[in-house]
Order: sequence, then C-alpha cells, then structure tokens
Amino acid sequence: MPDLPSRLDLFKIGADYVLQKALRIDPAQVYVQGSDVNIFCGVGSGLSYALVMQLIQSINDLMLDGAEDEALDRWVADRYQIIRKGAAPAIGRVRFWRDTAGSSGTIPIDTKLLTLTGIEYITTTTCSFAVSALENFANVRAVQAGKESQVGANAIRKFSDPTALFDRTLQVTNDAATAHGENVEDDDTFRNRARDFWRTVRRGVLPAIEFGARAISGVESATAVETLSTTGSPVRIIELYIADSSGVASEVMTQQVRDGLMEYRAGGIQVIVYPSMPQIVDVFLRLVFVAGVDTDSLTEIIRQSVVQYINTIPVSAPLTRSAIYSVLQRYRNDGLLVDDSSIVEPAGDIYPAGGVTLRTRVENVQAE
Repeated sequence: MPDLPSRLDLFKIGADYVLQKALRIDPAQVYVQGSDVNIFCGVGSGLSYALVMQLIQSINDLMLDGAEDEALDRWVADRYQIIRKGAAPAIGRVRFWRDTAGSSGTIPIDTKLLTLTGIEYITTTTCSFAVSALENFANVRAVQAGKESQVGANAIRKFSDPTALFDRTLQVTNDAATAHGENVEDDDTFRNRARDFWRTVRRGVLPAIEFGARAISGVESATAVETLSTTGSPVRIIELYIADSSGVASEVMTQQVRDGLMEYRAGGIQVIVYPSMPQIVDVFLRLVFVAGVDTDSLTEIIRQSVVQYINTIPVSAPLTRSAIYSVLQRYRNDGLLVDDSSIVEPAGDIYPAGGVTLRTRVENVQAE
C-alpha cells in the first residue's frame, strides 16, 4: 500500500492551490504564520489529516496484525469464533485443621477467607469433618480476578466470620501458593492464540491439545509431549505440562484442563496433565557502551528486557544464549557494543526438566 499523505503534504496541496488561484491576495501570505490564508490552509490540512488517520485505523481494523482492543475482538470472533480471555481469579487449595476432635459439621461453599494482607478468597467445594477428624481440604478461589490476587504459601490464614463456623477452633492455611490469577488477555497474546487456529483446527494433534489447554482462563503456557515405548512407538498417552504466566500451576487447574480437553484430544488417547513449577535462573551480563551513553539508564532497560523475555518462555522450553544475544542486539543503535563476551552467565543453554518453567527476576539479572 502506498504511503498516505502527511499533514505537511496536505498543507502543501492547499498552499499550491492558493498559489495557482490567488488574484487579489499576496500568495506568499500562505506561508506567513498567523495570516488568514495560512490559518485557512492549516485548518483544512488538519481536518484532512484526521480523515487520513481514520482511514489508517479502518484499514488496520481489517487485519489481524493491525486490529487492537475491541476491533481485534470483533475480527477474531467473526472469523474464528474465539473470544478474548477475561481476567481470571487465583485458585488453590486450603487445609482446615483443629488441634483436638470435637463436633461434626461442614464448611460450606462460599465461606469467605482472608489472607494476612486482606485479600479475600472463598471456598468452591464443601469441607466436612467427622467427630474424630482433625483436618480436611477444600478448593478456593480469589474474589477479585487478576494477577495481584495470587498469594504465596501459608498466606490464607483467617476466616472472615469465625462465628459462623460449626467449630470455632478451626484454623486454615494454604500449604501451596495459589496460582492462575491472570489479567485480561493482552492483544499480542490473543493475536498469537488466534494465529494457532488453522494450525490446530483438525484437533487431536499435539498443537491442538496445547491450543485447547491455553484456551482455559489462567493457563498461559502449555507443552504437549507424546509418550513413546522403548521401541519408539506411540503408546497412546500424551503428557501435557501447563503453567500460568508465573510458571506455576495447581491441581485445581489441572482438573479444569482435563475437562476442557474433551473437545481437543483424540478419542481413546489419554492426556495426563502435569502442573508446572518455576525454576529461577540467574543471568550475568558484561556490557560495553560507546562513549557518551547514559550507561545506568540503558543498563536498567536492558535488564528489564532480558527479564521480560525469559518470563515469556513456555513451560519446558529452553533458555538459549543466542536468544539472550538477540535481546542485547536490539540496543546496538542505542550505544551497546555486543559480542560473545557480553553474556557471562548462563555459560550454556539451559534445558529444564519436564514440567519446569524457566523464570527470573530483576534482581537475578545482573550487569557490570
């Protein structure tokens, strides 16, 4: 598509018209800032440029790579019947216990629990105690959706209304961190998921199983692996590893994925779903800059970019030195000198064990 006219191009069109047609005014006045004819041409070029921008937006809205926000929602829903995933609440499992046996009773669904920082969770399954029972478990989810609703282990410690319990000596905790609290699916993630539609439309194949898992709210990454016998023949079992954007997954989510895969897995093929756990990796960079560069600011930007890249690596996927090198190359034009000595650690490519998701934090990415 040819380049569309800029505002200056449109102003020049108006100015040329004045220069050709002006009979009773000085044509040079068109370039005198603040003159009547200058303002007239400026207003016309501004209005025309607004129409050009509207045309650009309308053209972009007709393409997958150009559409954004609601336009992208309409584009994908119209062609693939896929909708954007909304924000998902964190889910997990809590343990209720008491020190001595007492009365029997049940903790009902929707019992409100609180973390030490005041985040609200509710039970999604009942939890029954016999007279002699000292502990039992229930599934929970956060009241508010979003990444900020996730909490670490032993964070859910309070009952919102202890007086409503059948036994006021009951205590609660979550032995494992909650997971799968995600914000609304962003444009890039939604766009990439839509691109997988035709590649997985036949279902049954490994990419289709991964696609089906990622369609579940809270699942950001999925890797399917075919199980082979000692002779290299398929044994009709698929191992599927899932993770949220933090690299973790829960037993509650694995069951939701099992249920959701009924439309994607082939008949007679068992899909064993494994929750992922994150592995924090350290990165050490030796950065060299050209003279005159604000090294502190650029170093911080580079560290953030490395963290952002590593934290998008899919479950069970490797971290390669060449990928880190590619991230560094983005900043050549900003004054960074990149060579083989720029990456000190990791010394080689990192291949995680099955079900492990590589992640890092800003403090784990150091530079000198």
